[in-house]
Amino acid sequence: MPASNPSALLSLPRLLRWIQRREFPRKLGLCDRLFGRALARHGTCWVRTAAGPVWKLDLNNATHRWIVYGCYEGPGFWRWLRAQRPAVNTIVDSGANIGQTVLYFASLLPAARIFAYEPGSAARDWLAEGVAANGLSRVTTEALGLGAEPSQAFLTAVGSPDRHGAWNHIDATDGEPVRITTLDTELDRHKIAWLDLWKLDMEGYEIHAVRGAARALAAGRIRAIYAEAGISGRETAAYLTAFGYSVWGILGNGRLGPWRDASQWDNVLFLAPGHPAIPR
Repeated sequence: MPASNPSALLSLPRLLRWIQRREFPRKLGLCDRLFGRALARHGTCWVRTAAGPVWKLDLNNATHRWIVYGCYEGPGFWRWLRAQRPAVNTIVDSGANIGQTVLYFASLLPAARIFAYEPGSAARDWLAEGVAANGLSRVTTEALGLGAEPSQAFLTAVGSPDRHGAWNHIDATDGEPVRITTLDTELDRHKIAWLDLWKLDMEGYEIHAVRGAARALAAGRIRAIYAEAGISGRETAAYLTAFGYSVWGILGNGRLGPWRDASQWDNVLFLAPGHPAIPR
C-alpha cells in the first residue's frame, strides 16, 4: 500500500475494529500479542486510528501500533483530559514528532487551538501529512524547538530508523541544524493569553524548555503541563514547584494521585496554583 496515499487505508480485522472502541486493562499489550505480527507486515501505511483520524503509521514500530489499538500510552491521561474539555482551548505540543498525541488532542478537543512544535524536518513533514489528510485547521505546525533562549542548535538522530526521530535530542554540535525559541516568545507571537495545556516530551531537554517559559509560569498563564518524567524529570519538577505548581501522577481511571517518582518513563502532570482539577 502506498504510504503517501491517505485514501488507500489498511483494512483492519473486524475483531480489532470492535476492540478499538473499548478500553480495558492491559489492552495495548494484549492487542499486540493478537495483531502485532500481522500488522507489522504492512510496514508504513495509512490506517484508521482508534482515536478516529486516519494517520500514516509505521506498523513495524510497536508504539505506532498502540495508536491503532486504543489510547496511546494508556487511557489515564486521556480520561483526565476528557473531564477537563470545557476548560481546554489552547494546547502546545512540544516534541510533537509525527503527531502521536496531536491526533488525539484534535479528536478529543476539535475546537481547541493546537500548536505542534517539531524541529526535525522528517518527523514534521510526516506530521503535516496527517494534519492535511484530516483537515485539522485548528492545528498549527511550527518548525521550531523550545528552549531556554533563542539560539541555533542541532537535532541528533538516536535509535533505529523505525523510531522516526522519537528519541532524537537537541545537541550543541552534531545533527540536523534547527532553530530554538522560547515558549514565552511564542505565547506573545501567537497572542495566547492563557495556555491551558503544555505537553512536554523532549528527550531530556524539558528543563531548558521550562526555563524559557519563566514569565508565563510566574504569571500563572500555563494552567497544566503534561511531561514525561524522563532524564531531567526531577530538575524540571523542582523548577516548576518553585513557581507553585503541584505535581501529580495520573491513574488509569483518569484520577490524580501523588507522584511517587517510581520511573523515569512515568508521565507527570503539573498543575498551576488553584487549578480546579487538584483533588481536595
